[in-house]
Amino acid sequence: MCELHEIESPAVTRRTLLRGAGGLLVGGGTIAATATAAHAATSQNGWPAGSSSTIPLSSLAVGGATFPAGVRSDDVHVVLGYVARRFDREVEALVKGWCWGHSYRAISGSTALSNHSSGTAIDLNAPRHPLGRSGTFTATQRSHIRSILGACDGVVRWGGDYSGRRDEMHFEINVRPGDARLAALARRLGGSGGEPAPAPGPVTWTTVRRGAGGFRVTAIQHLLRQRGHSLTVDGTFGPTTESRVLSFQRSRGLAADGIVGPKTWPALVVTVRRGSGGQAVVAVQKLLTHHGYRMTADGVFGPMTATKVQAFQQSHALSADGVVGPNTWAGLTSLTRNPGQ
Repeated sequence: MCELHEIESPAVTRRTLLRGAGGLLVGGGTIAATATAAHAATSQNGWPAGSSSTIPLSSLAVGGATFPAGVRSDDVHVVLGYVARRFDREVEALVKGWCWGHSYRAISGSTALSNHSSGTAIDLNAPRHPLGRSGTFTATQRSHIRSILGACDGVVRWGGDYSGRRDEMHFEINVRPGDARLAALARRLGGSGGEPAPAPGPVTWTTVRRGAGGFRVTAIQHLLRQRGHSLTVDGTFGPTTESRVLSFQRSRGLAADGIVGPKTWPALVVTVRRGSGGQAVVAVQKLLTHHGYRMTADGVFGPMTATKVQAFQQSHALSADGVVGPNTWAGLTSLTRNPGQ
């Protein structure tokens, strides 16, 4: 687990820090108080700290990983869970046994309590991104991390941005208790109250067949091109489009009826996110424009596209993660244009 967090006081000498039954064992075994009186009640970021019996904690499991002791309940749980889930999907898969949450301890070489002590920090794939190492993520991974941080509106801080020793495994709440930005972000991300947001309901797809036209057909044609089928994108579901749909269905072992319905849509759509490119991204960009989120359909999923996707997701009660997966595709292709946009 990371032991050193950036503090405002001058740099301190790093010392071995072990946890003992009655407090913290520092250096050669001298028993020190858990923290000085000034720091005993709060972690570095101002949140009440304590053991699992004195502060509210909720379990957290993301992908293949669980976080021992969990993280702080309510809005903190919502926000840090969001960070962990997007990291797992967009940066790298979380590894079992490599992720940590609450741990009551001081910052190495300091009497200040770590933000882990208040359950307001998480470490992700710690052995792969050790304390003090920089450049443990690729440029693409860093871009995805920036997207995650951007979506958190300054509420979350990354240890890779420390001005002193870097801590690239580490993400922490960067606002004080009661800051309205935390509650607002938690609401936007799908809820509060210490529990994950409710699972989305069944995906509903709109059935499209020969003779149809418009934005759904345009999306289908771009997706067929993404899947390697040659055709002109004209927004008209004519014989050529039907032929390409039939060919795609046969290649996937689907009923070859030439109709894009609940069985064909899930096989046809492609999950795209920041950093993606191609015809599927063009389809997303054109669908967003249809819904009033105007942009250039250049086939590049950059910051502007990510922002527009999140805005659409927020306005339609979808998880605002900026990733266009089945639920977001279904919303983009099933819903009519929002007249309020």
